[in-house]
Amino acid sequence: MIAIGSLTTSRSIACGYGEAANYIRNQQLRSVEELVRVESYFPALKQVLPELEEVVRETSAPNWDGYDALPVATETFELAKDFLRSLPASVPIPSVGAEADGMLVFEWYHSPRRILSVSISPTGELHYAALIGASKSSGTEISYGKMPSIIGLLIRQVYNQV
Repeated sequence: MIAIGSLTTSRSIACGYGEAANYIRNQQLRSVEELVRVESYFPALKQVLPELEEVVRETSAPNWDGYDALPVATETFELAKDFLRSLPASVPIPSVGAEADGMLVFEWYHSPRRILSVSISPTGELHYAALIGASKSSGTEISYGKMPSIIGLLIRQVYNQV
């Protein structure tokens, strides 16, 4: 068993002899190290994932709120992780929740007049609503694996980084 960072492989990579075996062993080690590097490259995912997983567990059954709420679908969970991976390292970590329509929601809260909510649907739509001072902004974007620029701008505005 080999452990690098928080990643552990269950297969031995120390079997075989000769030049070919050494090459394969080195390639496997590089692959494991690359996975660890990639995992650490997404700080938002790494920090929020335990909370996100807990929310999904609590909301995976129909009527999870006692008021006929829809369950959070696996697709929504996967899209939420993709969204977190798209966040730049400089972005503050959001809080996580679920909505009765089965969407997952990320919220950036700085004060009562500086807040952004982004809801993720199972079809990949990102529904957002923000209050920045006296200004309101809302809309729907599609992620396509990267954070839409309007959402990045709104996060910065919530924290006065613009």
